[in-house]
Amino acid sequence: MNNAFRLLLALTFGLTAAQAQAQSATSPAHEQSALDADPLSGFNHAMYQFNYVFDGVALKPAAHIYRGLVPEYGRARVTNALENIYLPVTFGNSLLQGDVYNSFTTLWRFLINSTIGLAGMYDVASDAGLHHRATDLGQTFAIYGAEPGAYLVLPILGPSSVRDGIGRVGDIFMNPLVYIDSGLSYAVAGATAVDARANNMKLIDDIYASSLDPYSTFKSGHTQKRASDVRRAKEDRRKSLEKAGFQ
Repeated sequence: MNNAFRLLLALTFGLTAAQAQAQSATSPAHEQSALDADPLSGFNHAMYQFNYVFDGVALKPAAHIYRGLVPEYGRARVTNALENIYLPVTFGNSLLQGDVYNSFTTLWRFLINSTIGLAGMYDVASDAGLHHRATDLGQTFAIYGAEPGAYLVLPILGPSSVRDGIGRVGDIFMNPLVYIDSGLSYAVAGATAVDARANNMKLIDDIYASSLDPYSTFKSGHTQKRASDVRRAKEDRRKSLEKAGFQ
């Protein structure tokens, strides 16, 4: 890599590989323990109850109708297309994180799947070795040292944290669709919620049916997953900087 390009990457992404590795060494247990505390318990339980009712009267019935009307093959095409719509968010966050390789992969995934893949319904890019790895603004904040803050249950969106909740708002404004057609962006958000509920029907229903404390089960599962997501994002960023020639 020439020195000019290396300097450009340094100015854009901020940290050397050694600094990125030091950040990656942050214990995932620390990330999770910060979320294990629940100082917003009263608000969170109220939001959990609201979400439970909303799921029962709207989201779950819509997901059942969707599963009944659309065969599995068709639902897979919808899932792919929705994933493709959110690729600009992944691309933007990959740039902010300094993840050169995921930025490259995501850009080409979007271009290939949006055209040859018929608006993303067919994942042609994966067949070409360009595999999807989602990332978000919450992970970007974490890479630059932001703590997760208190565990937070968001209305309709569900388990989150203060950091990730702010990140979700930022991700909304990183999606070009918001500026192209706000009505369409709402429709896509609704379709994404129904699609996700349909794809996770058994898991969610089993938790509601068999868990003695579904609130704690969802909280535990979410905090562990987010700790893993942050650890992976930091490690991927470190590897990306090393491959780009930062030593």
